[in-house]
Amino acid sequence: MIVFYPISSPFSFLNEFIFMFIHILTQYCHLSSIYVILYKKDSLLIKLFFRLYFGGWAMLKERRNQGTIALLVISLIFLVVAAVMGFIQYQKVNTKTAYDRNSEPGADSAVYAEVSYIFPEALIEVEDNTQVWLVAYQDGYVGLQAKKGDKQIAQLLEKEKKGELEKNPVRIVGSYVNANSPKKNQGYISNYGSLVRGLLADNPEVITVMSSSSYISITEFESDNLAFMFYILFLIGLCVFFVTMGIIGRKKNIAAYEEIYAAYPEAKDNLNILLEQASFHDDVLKIVVYKDHLITYYRGFKAIDLKQVVHLYHHILTMHRGFVASNRNSTLVAVRNNQKKYQMPIKNIGKTTDTKLQSTFDYLYNHFPHIRLGV
Repeated sequence: MIVFYPISSPFSFLNEFIFMFIHILTQYCHLSSIYVILYKKDSLLIKLFFRLYFGGWAMLKERRNQGTIALLVISLIFLVVAAVMGFIQYQKVNTKTAYDRNSEPGADSAVYAEVSYIFPEALIEVEDNTQVWLVAYQDGYVGLQAKKGDKQIAQLLEKEKKGELEKNPVRIVGSYVNANSPKKNQGYISNYGSLVRGLLADNPEVITVMSSSSYISITEFESDNLAFMFYILFLIGLCVFFVTMGIIGRKKNIAAYEEIYAAYPEAKDNLNILLEQASFHDDVLKIVVYKDHLITYYRGFKAIDLKQVVHLYHHILTMHRGFVASNRNSTLVAVRNNQKKYQMPIKNIGKTTDTKLQSTFDYLYNHFPHIRLGV
């Protein structure tokens, strides 16, 4: 799976969150390799996330919330970012900046105009299936770009037809567009000025009180709105995803502890006995065999009864930044006799992980010969 996420995206601050999301997603979707191409250097936020989520264990003790807290923190961050974006968009929709033909607005391109008249026919037919309508507002005239069949334009035409528009002007919100020097990533009508001057050459009373270089675009404004809504919903979706994964992870941790306590009551008050009296222990990869159970204690606590396992193999998830492997994560996948898979994360120490894991497989081969080892 290859994911391109360029830093030049208008919402590039989401790169870091998406990088985290992709990593968690791969843990639950059994992807063998994922390429995350981010055009930026290592992020402190990413490093903090991995430290929280993948933190190791100084000793073996019960930590039912291992990984869950980190996911809830990330979910909270997503909610805060979504709320901020929602507030920004609310302010844009309810902008207090009136269109001014003589000056551009600040960083926010959203402007409004109190429309009191609209010409019955579109002034300009644009190739992108939009039209420019000439409307009168509080300080003169301005072009209003909208898609064909736009509801707001239809409302203006209906009110003008009934003679209600002049007495009850309609507030229209759109994006301020300067066709001579448009903002980055903003669509615009390149020959707007020459078209307006040519079409209104015989109407000096109009052209003298309007700008031939700027206009209001409902199309651009709605496009920005749609993009904002997409990212807000995307963030909320990520939040729900992480909360769900956190809950599932906690349930799996609890289930593993309960299974060990039920099988070995002596571990209930002293979980560290699993290490002290282990039949096999790899403290580098964080693998333990205690009596009939295989246990891993890296990125959570996982345990499985080896008598129920028919197949065990090593799964490596490789993450690439650019085309260079930046991170590898290892998981032991145990296949039970009912063919259900159980994932048990272990520590990846690089290219020598497989070699280091061989001692675990040798022990299992000698003591649990019914298990098929390897892919």
